[in-house]
Amino acid sequence: MFRLCTSLALLGAALACAESAPAWPGFDWNDWQALTGVERPDIESPQAGLPDLLPLLKNDPADAREFPSLVVWKRKRDLIRHRVSTLIGTGTGLRFDAADPEIIGEEILPEYKRFHMRLPGLLDEPIPAYLLIPHTLVSRPAPAMIVLHQTQAPGKREAVGLEGDPEMAFADELAKRGYICLAPDAKGFGERIPEGGQPYDGAMDFYRAHPEWSFFGQMNIELVRMAQFLAARGDVDESRIGVIGHSHGAYGGIVGAALNTDISLVVASCGFTTLRTDPRPDRWSHLTPLLPRLGFYVDDIKQAPLDWHEVAAMIAPRAFYNYATLDDDIFPETDNLAEVYADLEKLYRLHGVEDKFHGELAPGKHQFPKAAREAAYAWIDRQFKVERAAGGAAAP
Repeated sequence: MFRLCTSLALLGAALACAESAPAWPGFDWNDWQALTGVERPDIESPQAGLPDLLPLLKNDPADAREFPSLVVWKRKRDLIRHRVSTLIGTGTGLRFDAADPEIIGEEILPEYKRFHMRLPGLLDEPIPAYLLIPHTLVSRPAPAMIVLHQTQAPGKREAVGLEGDPEMAFADELAKRGYICLAPDAKGFGERIPEGGQPYDGAMDFYRAHPEWSFFGQMNIELVRMAQFLAARGDVDESRIGVIGHSHGAYGGIVGAALNTDISLVVASCGFTTLRTDPRPDRWSHLTPLLPRLGFYVDDIKQAPLDWHEVAAMIAPRAFYNYATLDDDIFPETDNLAEVYADLEKLYRLHGVEDKFHGELAPGKHQFPKAAREAAYAWIDRQFKVERAAGGAAAP
């Protein structure tokens, strides 16, 4: 279901802000290309060359017919997956730590216990995280949510409410609702920033070690590791593992879930505007080190072999809730998300699970306000079949 909450006018100030966005220090796309020798990938796609979005259920915009069956859609989905994977690339000599999680500390709070941990990730690069275990779970085993932080240096500490913006403390809020929550530091954030550094510090060292890969690639592998960690716990229902995030956490969750079917639910807030309407599509390749291969297309973005509606579509038929704002000063020009939502609704209808998609387009800046979060949490309850008694407590 899609809901449009206001007019489609965007503030000029938001566009101006986006156009003046600086690159993160420590990463330069030209230096990346010289270092890695990567060339523009040869990716065939019916979306490439089109200034507008190609409908999900078509391979030709001029065709009046839509795909008649899931079989035809799944062929297209597999090709989209190949394009996304090609842009993300492949790591070099990847080796994974098989050690058990390391518990650094724990604290008993009124409504949950919070563990400070290091989860096994790539060899010599553990994933710092907080694990929140409610004293009263919504069920046994319980659903779990991986809470991905926004683009702020505190990383996971903001997600659990220890510092930063309290409106971003999704893990704290969900744990108080009875959900097991895992809040990690993404690569380049929180404990993964060297002393005296800043987010994305060491990006060129990463590409020196993994010239064919990307930050998105490691983020995705780490999401797999986190889902595996949760699924192996006896108190987690492995069929009910979701991910939630705002901004960096939103697009990290969307891409990660698109490529990882262990994630059964995604809630994303203010995570993207489509490449073809974005005044700064170089945000993914030049302003950040997330997806450098996309940089080959930013001078003529209509040549990009995909767009965000296709990435999000790979989540179907799993549950997906996308919240976006019309005056977003980070991801402007979101008015065409109404079109994206309508397209996704058709796809979910083809799957026969219309209730598993919800798109929200609301007034406001780059934020996930309390009322919107509460609506999203209630939606999570419905998707995970959590019943609540009066007052919000989970019903026995």
